Parts: sequence; structure tokens; C-alpha cells
Amino acid sequence: MKNQSQPRLFYRIAPVPAGGAIIVTFLLLFTIYPRSTSTYHSLFLSLSSNETAARHLFALTRRPHVAGSDANSVAAAYVLNTLSSASIPSHITSYNVLLSYPIHRSLSLSTNSSAPAIPFDLIQEIYPDDPYAAVAADILPTFHAYAHSGTAAGLVVYANYGRVEDFAALKESAVNVSGNVVIARYGEIYRGDIVRNAQLAGAIAAIVYSDAKDYGGGIGGKWFPNDRWMPPSGVQVGSTYRGLGDPTTPGWASVGDCERIGIEEVVATGLMPGIPSLPLSSRDGEAILRTIRGKVAADDWQGGEGAPVYRLGPGPGFVHLTYLVSIEVN
Repeated sequence: MKNQSQPRLFYRIAPVPAGGAIIVTFLLLFTIYPRSTSTYHSLFLSLSSNETAARHLFALTRRPHVAGSDANSVAAAYVLNTLSSASIPSHITSYNVLLSYPIHRSLSLSTNSSAPAIPFDLIQEIYPDDPYAAVAADILPTFHAYAHSGTAAGLVVYANYGRVEDFAALKESAVNVSGNVVIARYGEIYRGDIVRNAQLAGAIAAIVYSDAKDYGGGIGGKWFPNDRWMPPSGVQVGSTYRGLGDPTTPGWASVGDCERIGIEEVVATGLMPGIPSLPLSSRDGEAILRTIRGKVAADDWQGGEGAPVYRLGPGPGFVHLTYLVSIEVN
């Protein structure tokens, strides 16, 4: 078992024009005469149509627009112009907020601690004839926003959905989490809470994957673009921050040269993770689960049809995980 090490954490102040912009819209929906909830509900539904909503959704989602990017500024301008053209008073207010972006990610798996490691490519596949394949170059690599920068290597423990009760069940089964790497599946709680629970249980890193039982479509094996279900290489990404607003300005606005608390202080509160984590696809998650031995997991911890028998571990599956993050105020 290797101890967790900490690669260099990059921190820079990099203001981006209109980055992190927020559209502030004021709608005067109230008069001096009280109206019923159904009145406002009907008014809202009458403001647009399905076709109009679909057109705006297409315009806003046809290209990635990560927070703090120029593309995000373009998306904000589109919303502003749309609202302004409808005579809705609107404006853009810029805030300088803490954002995180991936610099380097790697994950490899060994059948045991002494076996050769096989790396995962950590890539979401492009399906045949995808009309938006060119957009793939604009997409950031799969990552957890605000995840901790670090390297970890250890035996794998399966923790179901990563809830408090799941880690309690592991403890009752005498499964040691401390010093090991947890793999848990999306589906019941927020990803940031999964990573936090793993950290509190003593894990040195967390992997959160999308189980085919919950996201893969079940019997028939149909998925996007032929069905609504997530394909085997699909990965859920998102934040692991457990608070609200800018992590470094709790309770006040992130404007100009405002006072900020340090990132280490945010981590110490538990609102940002203290261990590295990565999101993973159902296909790669299953590959890891196949290397875990030990006690057989309970029935409600198992996967769907065609999945291997899920066991608790630890190991002998052994992973090496590295995540290097750039933290920026944009």
C-alpha cells in the first residue's frame, strides 16, 4: 500500500471577460391585488411554447460553455439578448469566482498490487454519424469540479452508493476502508457527499461510476443515440463542492478585490474534498468491480442483469489514481 502524495496545486488569478456572468432578470409579476397560484402558473405557461423552448435549448446546448470560458460569455449574451428582445429588463453582472479545471488525470488497474497496471483511457466515445462530433474537441476531460489534487494507490473497496449507511454496513462487515480507494456508484446522493463520506471513512481516494443498473437501460442493451439511456462509455461529471456560491467568499459577494478565505480553510470545513476523486463510466467501473474479492455484497448492492457478482473487498484489485487541478478565480 502506498501513501497518498500531493502533486503541486496550481493557483492563479485569471479574470476572464464576463466569466462567471449571471443574468439578473426582474419580472414584475405582482400587483397590488393578490392573485392565486394558479393564475401565475397559467401566466408562466402562456409566455412561450414548446417550439420556442426547444429552440432556445438547442442554442444553449449545441456547444460546451464551461463556467469562466469565452463560450460561457457567448451563452450569457444569448440569454441577455433573448430577454431584452422580449422587453424584459435584464443585465449582466460579472463576479470573480473560484473555479477548478483539470490539468492531468490518470487511472490504472492491476489485478493485485504486484501485477502490471493497465491504464484506462478516460474518454467518452463518439457514436457513429454523430453530427456534433467536431464539438468533442471543445469538451473538457471528464473530472469532478473542486476535487482535491493528489495521487493515491491502494486496494479497492466497493461502497454501493457511498451513503453514510453504506459505510456503516462496511464497518459492520469488518471491511477496512482506511488507506484504501473507494468505488461507489451514482444514484442516491450527491457526488460531493459520496467523496466526503469516503474521506471520513479513511479512504485515500474515491471513484464514482455510473452503474448500468441505474443508467444503462436494463434488458435490451439500448442506449443513446438509439434510446435515452447512458452509453457504456458515458460519464457523469459535476461539482464535489458541498456549499453554496463561491467557496472562498462564504456569505458575501465575490466582487472586485473582496476578502477571501484560503482554499485550505475551505477544505478544512469539509465543504471541499480532502482526497482526490474521479468520475467513471459503467464499463470502466465494472472492470474494477470484477477485480474485487472478499464478502459478497448484499442483494440491493448488486448490479443489473449481466453484471458480475459485486463483492466488498478490499482488493485484490489495486488502482493508481492521479488528479491534478488548476484552481482559478475567474
